[in-house]
Amino acid sequence: MTIQPVPQLDELAQAEAMFASVQRSLAELREALESLKEQAISGGDIDGTTTSKTFIQLTDAVGRCQKAGMILNDCRNKQAGIARGGYALDMDQARFDIGCKLDRLRCAIGSGGVPE
Repeated sequence: MTIQPVPQLDELAQAEAMFASVQRSLAELREALESLKEQAISGGDIDGTTTSKTFIQLTDAVGRCQKAGMILNDCRNKQAGIARGGYALDMDQARFDIGCKLDRLRCAIGSGGVPE
């Protein structure tokens, strides 16, 4: 098992900035869709090209938001020491366990047996 290095804060900050940027884009597109909805309700003319373009932009932004969210989550997990499988390594406990085992081995060398 290899232990991944803790990501630099730069990586986490960049991921947070990217996620915030995509969220702003989604908010702007939501406003554009609300405007198109109001036009449709009021019986106004709706340009099919504008509607199609807005929908495509929205679909793209949702995909980017999902990807940015996954990247941000991965960065936060790396910083917290959580592996991709969703588990964290307790390094203090691991050191303690290894120390106990080494102590038992040291004792065994002197007594001729291995304590359990």
